[in-house]
Amino acid sequence: MRSKTKLEFAYFGSPDFSAYFLEKVLNDINLKKLTKVKLVVTQPNRPVGRKQILTETPVKKIAKSYGIEIFEINNFKSFKNLKLKIKNFDLCLVYAFSQIIPKDFLKIPNLGFWNIHPSLLPKYRGPSPIAYSLIFGEKETGVTIIKMDEKIDHGPIIAQEKLKIEDKDHRLDLEKKLTDLGFKIFYHVILNLFQDLKTKYESFNWKNKIKLISQNHSQATYTRLLKKQDGFIHLSTLKKALKNESLKFEELPPILKEMGNWKLEIGNSSQIIYNYFRGLHPWPGIWTLLPNGKRLKIIDMNFDVIRYTLHVIRVQLEGKKEVDFKIFNQAYKVF
Repeated sequence: MRSKTKLEFAYFGSPDFSAYFLEKVLNDINLKKLTKVKLVVTQPNRPVGRKQILTETPVKKIAKSYGIEIFEINNFKSFKNLKLKIKNFDLCLVYAFSQIIPKDFLKIPNLGFWNIHPSLLPKYRGPSPIAYSLIFGEKETGVTIIKMDEKIDHGPIIAQEKLKIEDKDHRLDLEKKLTDLGFKIFYHVILNLFQDLKTKYESFNWKNKIKLISQNHSQATYTRLLKKQDGFIHLSTLKKALKNESLKFEELPPILKEMGNWKLEIGNSSQIIYNYFRGLHPWPGIWTLLPNGKRLKIIDMNFDVIRYTLHVIRVQLEGKKEVDFKIFNQAYKVF
């Protein structure tokens, strides 16, 4: 067996922010001295847009541009074929992969599978932690790196760090900030494993340098995959929010009712709906149905923290182009 000089790992991921993380790893001078991404595992090409054009995942595009071997997961048989490819790897790193890793895979690499999860676990386990932290008005979030076990986002914590959520952060803003933070944490974990850049691979201290901390599972909350229907808000609810009138629990968009411990504060309907918008922007976005049955999508809105008022900026009526909200309302007189 040939002698290794670097930590060799496979990277599992698919969306834009996962691709951004991968490229940061590939371009970092210090990580290039210590690690090597030998394989990228991602989802297969998917039909995208109205014309349903088959499109590569962003992670696949990055892997191709750097000449890294790519493995696409289509079904369970794909996983069986993957087993042989990762058997000699030191680590499998997962960030926004959106597929369950079979239990028998988790102990194959020397260091196991690590998952970079953009929340303060055990809070917001599951596939949509960034959206949920915004939707539910959190003031802080963070990134947790765990060693994966057979349950979703359940494994012990390797490292965790907090991040303040700014009042104007939307989901794309938070995706980038949390990805940058995740990279920073991963970088320091790897450098700590090697102790310093002069340490040779042969003297690499795997076990003793990783301190695992169990999660408090009694504090766990869960997210799910977002659906287009999650963006629906009743017209009457939207109107109340724009006037900052109090909302009853039953008037909330369905996704806001999912957390059993969610309590509506009196008089904060504008803030609630703004949080809902920024968590779902740009997809699925929020939308309502007009009295004529047409769908109206809210393209942009803002929240005045001084006056505590919500303002719709731009909208798009079904079958029409985006327009300024004032122009729309002058024409249709809905609000």
